[in-house]
Amino acid sequence: MSLEPFGYIPLSFLAWAAQMVAFHGIGFAFEWCDSTGRLKRFKVRDLDRMSYRELLPRVLFNQTAILLPSMLAVEYFGLGFIGAPHLSWTALVWTMIGMLIGHDIVQYVAHRHLLHHPAMMNRLGHALHHQTGASKAISACYQSGADFFFEIVLPYLLPLVLVGGGGASVAFHLWMTSLGALGGLYEHSGYDFGLAFRDPAAKGWRRRLNGALDHLTSSTAHGFHHTRGNVSFSDGFGTPGICDTLFKTRWDLVPERVRQRERAAAAS
Repeated sequence: MSLEPFGYIPLSFLAWAAQMVAFHGIGFAFEWCDSTGRLKRFKVRDLDRMSYRELLPRVLFNQTAILLPSMLAVEYFGLGFIGAPHLSWTALVWTMIGMLIGHDIVQYVAHRHLLHHPAMMNRLGHALHHQTGASKAISACYQSGADFFFEIVLPYLLPLVLVGGGGASVAFHLWMTSLGALGGLYEHSGYDFGLAFRDPAAKGWRRRLNGALDHLTSSTAHGFHHTRGNVSFSDGFGTPGICDTLFKTRWDLVPERVRQRERAAAAS
């Protein structure tokens, strides 16, 4: 993919711009669904008291004042966004696998052991993000500056650097940032499209197929992270969930806390 007229623009800036278009385009689409009631049957969480307009300023600040300079710095220091203008299919596959695994590891370590550490959760501002109920798409980036850096920027850029920077392939970098935006928005949208595949009457191969499709499209994991707090630190839509599985912190591997069960029983 060649963008000759934009050859003088840093590739990191183009990747950031693509991410912004994808993030805010998809985010506004989810907001439109919220306001019109479209896809209402898939809306499983509706907990946020803050409106789209109230969430937006902090989101834009994080993306422009933290993410953009970080991406530009990676390119400036020759750590990423430079090199061969095209990736071979083999290099593309291995780079994507490396980034998926790297993202899972870095996000898990930062999210569980730093941001959820009792002494650091308020100090680094992760509690601010947990004031949202993961039911407004753009709340994915409603975070303190430190939280945004450790949970969004670092898990993206550190693996990118470690796998060799991704070359200077415009297509690769634009797709990676756009797909990352989609995953975060969907997880925080309050929608769960896995519902379309939960048919208790299905049997045999159809039941197995439905189970696989439900697993691939569900937003359950991150929903439980917001409601329970002690599960699924990197497990979620579009992620391999390796660390949560290995360390048994995946939402379906951790028993609910007694106090949470009692609270739920009292509320009902």
